[in-house]
Amino acid sequence: MTIIDSLSTRTTSVERGLIHDLRNLFGVVASAKHMLADGPAGAQRATLLAAIEDAAQRGGQLTSNLLARASEIDLPTLFDIGNRLLAMAPMIRAIAGHNATVRFDLTRARPLVKLVPALFEAAILELVANASAALLPPGRIVVRLRLEGKRVRVTIADDGVGMDAEGARLAFAGHRHAAARGTGLGRVRHFARTSHGAMRLRSRAGRGTVVALTLPMALDPTVDEPAVRVGRRSSPRTKGLPS
Repeated sequence: MTIIDSLSTRTTSVERGLIHDLRNLFGVVASAKHMLADGPAGAQRATLLAAIEDAAQRGGQLTSNLLARASEIDLPTLFDIGNRLLAMAPMIRAIAGHNATVRFDLTRARPLVKLVPALFEAAILELVANASAALLPPGRIVVRLRLEGKRVRVTIADDGVGMDAEGARLAFAGHRHAAARGTGLGRVRHFARTSHGAMRLRSRAGRGTVVALTLPMALDPTVDEPAVRVGRRSSPRTKGLPS
């Protein structure tokens, strides 16, 4: 038996999940590379290069976790969820691809959460990848963050092809023929539940899809990461997107 065969026989669900996350990061790199081939201007070029660098760093961390059994070493960390989403913006835009306009509509508050950062980022990238796959160019994806009492709600909305009830059921089951959806929605829902939160999906054929993650806020005022400095943001136009 080869080393690869031996590793394959011992692959756990956690390890398969990490491999799935790596696939999404490879998608970020490939998409950014194709967009760079168009010779973008300075600011966009810098954003795409940042996306590749971020994906490489996160891929390295995921590989380390895979080798060391992530379930044994990953612990929840306190962080500013809005800043984390903004820090992910280059990767989110890269994985959304050429045909998507991505808008961030984030609360001005600074809600803190205590989650496993790698799992949160993997869930967001999965939802954005699925939204991108459902778009008919040109399409739009909106990333929203809102406060709901002692919880935060992160929403990924698209104006793509949408799904009927049966399509949504197959998507959660990881069916390979689920319309325009990936195979990771079940894992995203599992992340939400194990984080003491919930996931909701609303979709209509031809009208787009909205996936919302509701997660508990942390009350500790200490933040484990510095604030991300960003320019002035305006709320995106969401007309035509599911609410």
